[in-house]
Amino acid sequence: MYYAPSDIFWLLLLIAGAFYVWTSMAAKEQVRRAAATHCRQLGVQLLDDTVMLVRTRLKRDRRGQIALQRHYEFEFTSTGQHRYSGVAVLHGRRIEQLQLSPHHLS
Repeated sequence: MYYAPSDIFWLLLLIAGAFYVWTSMAAKEQVRRAAATHCRQLGVQLLDDTVMLVRTRLKRDRRGQIALQRHYEFEFTSTGQHRYSGVAVLHGRRIEQLQLSPHHLS
């Protein structure tokens, strides 16, 4: 059976897209768990139990290797009356930053 180079290209592109979606779902779940744990430790509540991908880019890590850096945002509450925002940055498989905006304490 013979495949044209364009057929192989499209097949590889489809596989790469599926791999990106699969790794993005795993990364989002990792960040969601980390944000929920961080919020619980600080005595605030992660709202909607979700994080939202804001930006993805390629960036070199400490060893000089290129990896995806994903920026996520989420919302939390400390009093139940106001929503506050938080930010999480995942570089490769490592969470680089997990930060909550200033908020009122209950």
